[in-house]
Amino acid sequence: MSEVHNILTESAHGGHAKTYNRIASTYYWPRMSRDIKKYVSTCDICQKTKPRRHAPVGLLQPIPIPSQPFEVVSMDFIPELPSSSGFDNILVIVDKLTKYAIFIPTTVSVTEIETAELFFHHIISKFGIPRQVITDRDARWKGEFWKEICKRMGMTRSLTTAYHPQADGQTEILNQSLEISLRAYVGPSRNDWVNYLDALALSYNTTPHTATGFAPAYLLRGYIPTTGSTLVHHPEGIARPATESGSHDLGNVGNIDETSLHPAALEMSEAFHAARHRAQEALMLGQHFQRRSYNKGRLSTEFQEGDLVLLNPHSLSLLRNETGRGRKLLMKYDGPFEIIQKLSAVSYRLRMPQSYGIHPVLNIAHLEKYQPSPTEFGNRPTKSLNRADFDELPEYEVEMIIADRRKKSRKGRYVMEYLTRFKGYNADSDEWLNSSQLRNAPEILEMWHKRRKPLGSHPV
Repeated sequence: MSEVHNILTESAHGGHAKTYNRIASTYYWPRMSRDIKKYVSTCDICQKTKPRRHAPVGLLQPIPIPSQPFEVVSMDFIPELPSSSGFDNILVIVDKLTKYAIFIPTTVSVTEIETAELFFHHIISKFGIPRQVITDRDARWKGEFWKEICKRMGMTRSLTTAYHPQADGQTEILNQSLEISLRAYVGPSRNDWVNYLDALALSYNTTPHTATGFAPAYLLRGYIPTTGSTLVHHPEGIARPATESGSHDLGNVGNIDETSLHPAALEMSEAFHAARHRAQEALMLGQHFQRRSYNKGRLSTEFQEGDLVLLNPHSLSLLRNETGRGRKLLMKYDGPFEIIQKLSAVSYRLRMPQSYGIHPVLNIAHLEKYQPSPTEFGNRPTKSLNRADFDELPEYEVEMIIADRRKKSRKGRYVMEYLTRFKGYNADSDEWLNSSQLRNAPEILEMWHKRRKPLGSHPV
């Protein structure tokens, strides 16, 4: 099997049928088809070089519909814009239930502390503390400071998987819509976009949303703010209480019978709640059709902790520096990597070397199952991408965390560092590592946080 399958002039890493036909023309042994199929399916080179022909994997995992406005919000940046009044970035915040959006001009150099201040000023001070905040894995969201803020306020921080922006499709679609609108109004120099943000926010929030059928402002506040087009339909202006002589007397406003207003207020409140309930039903119905459309033709595949998987370096943009005609001869997959944590049916944490430089939590769309070769087949040829992995950047197994400290980085941000001891080494080899360097030891890091000492146990 090794000779026929691996040698260039034989089947040259052909599939099961080619390898079987070539062997069967000369040899026979009982259950040889089963053995050949097992040998070919566990070939390391075949698994990494051949494209997969199966349907896409991973079913849609909808976010639960919240029960009240600003219970669940999503956030994202639109960075690298032309400088406009000192701003070159937009922080977009969207409410999950009402779809109400807030556009905040800022800069690309905004720190996580400044981002938290913007969030408090525009969200918490006006709408209260959300229960869940959905963001991508920007450095301003995944840092220890933001994690501590969410923990102290009782918010759940939900980070999307790397290289899978559709996990936060709500904000991604709104970002595209905002960019299109800005494109239509900015001047030739494109440095006046900040002047249109407030007007575009009013336009978006007063327009019925396709998902709910209601304007976001109405679902949030119970009325649609008056704009130029709606003002035309109400020429009578503000109704005033009239006196017996027919003149308007504002001093008698307080004498209006409040009991007559109670039924009207109650009716308005009930209509308001009914509208929100209909919006929730519309969102649930929309999720149903989205799930059915998304899952059509997809495979319901899941991995378990301890499984070995290959990752797709092309969909992860790991080979973007490889240009020219040689791209056709690059490996299709790389690995294998061990799954050390199953976060959901479609999100997994991998044990990856530091040299990859990407976050180890990946969506199942970028992964393929790897079948290790059985020991009875002996040593077999393998092939991987040319990367500086364990040979040049060796990794050591973490035994325990001794202490932690908060240290100021070069960029002025405070990061958590942990005094780490490695298996087989004494205290002389202990090192201060941050959470990114400990990403392959999530259990030990989580265990430390559960029984950690107060901050400042070690000086900076």
